[in-house]
Amino acid sequence: MKNNVILVVDDELEIRALLTRFLARKGYEVISAGTLSEGRKLVDQKHPNLIFLDVNLPDGNGIKELKKWSSEFDWLQVIMMSAFDHQEARDEAFDSGAMYFLSKPFNLAKLEQVIQKKITKNN
Repeated sequence: MKNNVILVVDDELEIRALLTRFLARKGYEVISAGTLSEGRKLVDQKHPNLIFLDVNLPDGNGIKELKKWSSEFDWLQVIMMSAFDHQEARDEAFDSGAMYFLSKPFNLAKLEQVIQKKITKNN
């Protein structure tokens, strides 16, 4: 996809607000959702260039949902996020199609480097 829409799917309002503010200041259009079902609707409607997807959400596991989304949307670029950084979760995320795994709390400077690299590479 050649747009600069970024979707943030996280049940923590503070994380969504932080990422939205940070990314909007960088010139991205940011949309957000607090559940997988809300996120799925936005993927269908907006075709975001990049998705930040939390592992643990109220209506399911982000990694398991990523498997479904990846089979339907071949253009999907996802950065998984989790406060619990376990190698098993990282491996499963990458096997499911994630391009990066971000541990919370995260460094915003590092985050910007990852975004620039991923969006520039795929536009």
